[in-house]
Amino acid sequence: MMSVPKKIGADSGLSSFLSVAREAVKKASDAVDRMSASAVRMDVISAGIAPTARLSEVAGNPEDLVVGVYITVSGDIPGHSLLVFPYESALHLVDLMTGQQSGVTKRLGEMEESVIQEVGNIVTGSYINAIADYYGHVLIPSPPSLAIDMTAAVIDSVLLNTGHFDEDTISIVTRFAGSKKAIRGFFLYIPEIVASS
Repeated sequence: MMSVPKKIGADSGLSSFLSVAREAVKKASDAVDRMSASAVRMDVISAGIAPTARLSEVAGNPEDLVVGVYITVSGDIPGHSLLVFPYESALHLVDLMTGQQSGVTKRLGEMEESVIQEVGNIVTGSYINAIADYYGHVLIPSPPSLAIDMTAAVIDSVLLNTGHFDEDTISIVTRFAGSKKAIRGFFLYIPEIVASS
């Protein structure tokens, strides 16, 4: 069986991984800021390993409405990545990206969903590259898709895509901040269990 390496379980490893996550966010932040109509900065609040069974708790209240950007990953550690925003935070993120006053966006239409997907694609790509570099593996992301539902439903739908997952999940909590509003996004990487040859 293949699983996420345990080297971030030790304090020194976790500190090293947190540094890698911060570097990934810096690169993502530069890219997001360039495509934004207003200044946006990002930073890592926390990074580490969480049990897959507790994913809903990691991402927030299981019954809260969220927006998830989902990407499948092939390569040495195949799996599934999910960037989750509370619904209200997703609305604020659209305002940040389009240069509008906070509170202008009331719902996610086609244009707003496209903005969220693009941000998710940039951020997730940076995180996946950082994970690949840290573990010394090749990871290949797919194009992103969007889901809007309760936290538990969004995460469960990812788990049901294959039905077989490792017990560990990489989680990174990220803050997106504009001049007047800060929001949080939760990045989850869920590795599959694959039979070794």
